[in-house]
Amino acid sequence: MSQTKKVTLSAMTVALGTAMMIVGAVIEVLDLSVCALASMLVVFIYLEIGSYYPWLVWICTSLATALLYPGSIIWAEYALVFGIYPLIKAYIERLPKWSWLIVKLLYINIVVWVIFLICEKLLEIPFFGEETLGMKIAVYVLMNIAFVAFDFFITVMVRFYYDKIRPRFKKFLKK
Repeated sequence: MSQTKKVTLSAMTVALGTAMMIVGAVIEVLDLSVCALASMLVVFIYLEIGSYYPWLVWICTSLATALLYPGSIIWAEYALVFGIYPLIKAYIERLPKWSWLIVKLLYINIVVWVIFLICEKLLEIPFFGEETLGMKIAVYVLMNIAFVAFDFFITVMVRFYYDKIRPRFKKFLKK
C-alpha cells in the first residue's frame, strides 16, 4: 500500500472515530459502547497497515475528541483504556498462550488502579462514589468481567473482519 493510501486511510479512520466519540459524548448513555466501537478502527488500521499508524490513529482520535468536545471525559476513557487496549492486546498475544489472561487482567487492573489514584488523590474526585465496601468490590469485579468481555469482543470482531468484511474491501486496499 502506498504511503499516500496509508495516510489517507488513517486520517479517514481518525475522522470517523472522532465523529463516533462525539456522538457518544452527546448521548452519554453510549459513551462506553462508542469507545469500544471506535477502538475497532484502531484494530482495522493495525490489521491493514501496521507499523506506527495504529498508534497515531489512537493518539489523534483521542486528541481530536478532547479538542472538539472538551466537556466530556469520553476522550479519556478512549485514550486510557479502549483505544490503546487493542494495541496492547496484540503485544500480549505474542506471549505464550497460557499467560494471556493473566497478563491482560494484570494490565487492566493496573490501569484501573492508576485511574483510581489519579481521581482520588490528584483530582480529589471519588472514583467509586460513596458506596459501601461491598458495592465497591462488586463494581471492581464487574469491571474485570466487562474487560474480559471486551477482549472477547475484539477477538470475535477480528475473525469477522477477516472472514466477511476484508474480502469485500480487498480491491480497495491493494498494495
